[in-house]
Amino acid sequence: MFDKASTIIRDMDKLSFDYVPERLVHREGQMSRLEMYFRPLAESGRSSYAFLTGSVGTGKTATAKRFCENTARYLSRSGRPIDVMFVNCRNRNTETGVILELLRHFDKGFPERGFSPDEMMRAFAAHIESGGVPAIIVLDEVDVLLKKSNVDLVYQLTRFSDGVRGKAGISLILISQHSIYGMLDEASMSTFGRGNAITFDKYARDELYSIAKARAEESLFGGKYSDDAIELIADVDSEFGDARLAIELLRDSAVIAEGHPQGSIDTEDVREAKANINSVVTESKLTGLDTNRKLALLAIARAMKSNLYISITVAEKTYAVVCEEYGHEPRKHTQFWTYVQDMDRQNLLETVVRSEKEGGRSTYISLPDIPSKVLAKKLEVLLEGRTAASAEEF
Repeated sequence: MFDKASTIIRDMDKLSFDYVPERLVHREGQMSRLEMYFRPLAESGRSSYAFLTGSVGTGKTATAKRFCENTARYLSRSGRPIDVMFVNCRNRNTETGVILELLRHFDKGFPERGFSPDEMMRAFAAHIESGGVPAIIVLDEVDVLLKKSNVDLVYQLTRFSDGVRGKAGISLILISQHSIYGMLDEASMSTFGRGNAITFDKYARDELYSIAKARAEESLFGGKYSDDAIELIADVDSEFGDARLAIELLRDSAVIAEGHPQGSIDTEDVREAKANINSVVTESKLTGLDTNRKLALLAIARAMKSNLYISITVAEKTYAVVCEEYGHEPRKHTQFWTYVQDMDRQNLLETVVRSEKEGGRSTYISLPDIPSKVLAKKLEVLLEGRTAASAEEF
C-alpha cells in the first residue's frame, strides 16, 4: 500500500511545522539579538533571559529552537554541556503541568499525581544541582499560563539561580503572541527586564516567497514545482504574513499534485490547496454554536480585522451592530461575556487580561487559529436564512 514512492515529495518531514531548518530565512536579526542577550551564559555561565513576541506563524518558536540547538552545539565544543527544556503552555497550562514537564526531562517516569508544586520544584532543583549543568527553559505560549494567574512559577524560574549551588543556573525564554509585561509582577520584571523583548513582525510577501522557495528546495524533487506556484503561495499568504500557512499550502499543493498526470505542482494545485485548508476552528464547531454565539463570534471576527487583539468593549459595540443587521436583540454585557468565555473554552478564540496605562486591567480577545475574514465569511454563510431564529436561544 505504501510501496509507491512519491514523485514530488523527497522528504515529507521537512514540510512539517516541527521541522527547524539549519538556517531560518529572514530571522537573522532576531537570532543576533538572542545571541547578544545570552552572551553572559555563553561566556561565564550566568543566567540570561529573553521574551519573544509576535503573531502566529512569525517564526518565534522555530527561532527559539534553532537558537537553543546552536547554543548547545557551540558550548559542547568547549566541553560545557547545557540542557534545553521546551514546554508548550497551551498543552501544559498549569503550574503543576509545567513543572511536571520539566521534571520529566530528567525522570521520564515521574508520576503525574501525588506531589505538590513545591515538592515537584524541589525535586527539579535537585536534578539541576546534581547534574551541575546550566539549562535553558523555553515556555512557549506562556500567556496561556499567565492568564490563569500562574505568575509565581515565572518568578521562581527567574530567581532559580539564586538558590542553586555551583553554576547550574536557569536561563529563560518566554514566547507569546501578546505582550506579557502587564501579567508579570514587579519582582519577576526586575529580574527579567523590559529591554530583553524581541519582536517578530509578520512576514512580508517577498519574505514568504523566500521561505516557501527554501522549503521547496529542501523537501521536493528538483523540477517538480513551478516558480509561479511558489509566487502564488506568497500572494495567497501575503495578507496574513504567516510562514506556517505558506508551508501548509506548499505541502498540500504537493499532495494534490501527486494525483495529477503532469506530476508537478502548478498554480491550480495551490488554488485547490487554499480552498481545502481547514482551521483549528472547524465547521462542526461553528455549526454547533447557537445563533447568539454565532453573532457574537461574527462581531469579534469583523472587529478584529488585522489587529492582534481587540478589547471586549470594541467587540461588544460591533456585536450590537451585527445583531441589528440580523434582526436580533443584543444581549447585555454579562451574557455577551458568557458567550466569549464559552468560545474561549472551545478554542474558537482566546482572551487575555492586560494592564492599562491609565490603571486597571481589561480583557482583550484574539483569534489565533483562523484569519478573521475567513471566520467572518464562514459565519455569514451559517447565519444566512437564520435571521428569524428564536431570540430565546442561549
